[in-house]
Amino acid sequence: MSEQHPIPEQRLFDYYDGRLGESERNEVKSWIEASEENRRTARRIYSLLLATDTNRMRQITNTEEALRKVKGRKIVQRRKVAWWQWAQRAAAVLFLPLALLAAWQHSLLDSREPMAGLLEVRTNPGTTTRLTLPDSTRVWLNSSTVLSYPSRFGDGTRDVRLCGEAYFEVSKDPARRFVVHTPQESAIEVYGTSFNVEAYADDPYITTTLTEGKVGFRYRHGTDTRRADLAPGEKLVYDVAAQDVSLHKTNGLSESCWKDGLIIFDNTPLREALHMLGKRFDVDFTVTNPKLDNDRFTGTFGTQRLERILQYFEISSHIHWRYADDPAPGQGRANIEIY
Repeated sequence: MSEQHPIPEQRLFDYYDGRLGESERNEVKSWIEASEENRRTARRIYSLLLATDTNRMRQITNTEEALRKVKGRKIVQRRKVAWWQWAQRAAAVLFLPLALLAAWQHSLLDSREPMAGLLEVRTNPGTTTRLTLPDSTRVWLNSSTVLSYPSRFGDGTRDVRLCGEAYFEVSKDPARRFVVHTPQESAIEVYGTSFNVEAYADDPYITTTLTEGKVGFRYRHGTDTRRADLAPGEKLVYDVAAQDVSLHKTNGLSESCWKDGLIIFDNTPLREALHMLGKRFDVDFTVTNPKLDNDRFTGTFGTQRLERILQYFEISSHIHWRYADDPAPGQGRANIEIY
């Protein structure tokens, strides 16, 4: 099969959905590997399937309902799919540790209150999801994010642990602080508010953007623990290496628009814009022309493909781009050179 003989898009959907026989799978795989254009078409179909699975998972990530179903031993029949296909397609997975399962079994035996166990929700690269915590706090998770939290909050603080990016709408409870623990021994303390946190383990910065209410950012500075308070319309940037913070005014649109499926550039520097695009489309960027660091961009994007957005960049700033490395979907992240 060659690039001159395109295959129907439905065949690509069936390929990633595991509905093809071995000979048909090999045929589609050969077509994907035949050219860069074919790989990009396949990547678009693959992204659509991930988005579809994200919407499906949003319907079942209310933790209280999930716990009730498991405790009641409700069994749901599902279509049989190979494990590697689920691993490839799942947009958000709810993990139940053995400790929690043991607690449920124990509660069935003696009807006592079950012990609280840890739950963990993960999002795949390039996908987002939404869930509700046991205290009715609503959370949106961005690409490649892990959130850990208890199955029920006790009388003390409401502690969760985040690695990645999330937007929180915290349920008000003056008696119990809500604390988001992030990498590098930092944490955000709130009582009831709306804010965005970006705290990936391998990033040099941790950022917190406050939309409503008040939060305190606790961080390490040498051997001390310090705290910086934020007011609405402020973004805090924590430099992990320097162990120092800086505050910036912002309307919060660029930082939190991802939860609504948008990308908003508001006089945004090139590298920051590429960082936002990288999370959205699960790609890496390499800037080989340092003169482009002074370029800034303004605009709003929703359903546009990455190539179309980069074309706008070309027109407005005369940058050039090319795929330096574009593996088949599911085989690694593409790398795009900006020059």
